[in-house]
Amino acid sequence: WPEWGKCFAFWEEMLMAVLPLVALGVSLLGTGLSAYGQYRSGQAQKAAYDYNAKVAEGEAVTARAGAAREEEVHRAKLQRMLGTQRALYGAAGVDITSGSPLLTMMSTAEEGEREAEFIKYGGEVSATEKLNEARLNKFYGKQAYKSGLWGAGSTFFTGLGSAGLGYAGMKK
Repeated sequence: WPEWGKCFAFWEEMLMAVLPLVALGVSLLGTGLSAYGQYRSGQAQKAAYDYNAKVAEGEAVTARAGAAREEEVHRAKLQRMLGTQRALYGAAGVDITSGSPLLTMMSTAEEGEREAEFIKYGGEVSATEKLNEARLNKFYGKQAYKSGLWGAGSTFFTGLGSAGLGYAGMKK
């Protein structure tokens, strides 16, 4: 049986020689996978922020178009209202070129114009808010991408250092 003892000793010695290399390999693999995961996470976050930015830009266009349409509808209603006022004054035989009828129609026109401008302004405010949201999302996307790169690099080099120290400790 002495030969079996030499055989076990040989394999034990081989295992002890190979084990640090296997541990180093596994540590490096884990480090690489973790670093890649952080990199991909940064890319995914950037893609999500970029998508949100495009949605916000689309909403800005929609806000402007909606306000323009609402302003157009309001101006048409205003013209109909002024036409109705002229028709009613005319049917009553009132001169609309001076006095209270003229002042009333002017006041209606001014108030209607202010309201139209307010509608337009509201659309611009909404569009500006959405464009600012888009800019912010683009910024966040760039930051997420950079964070992913820095995190991946940090994890990779920290892991390399730890693996190297672990390997050196096993070799002693």
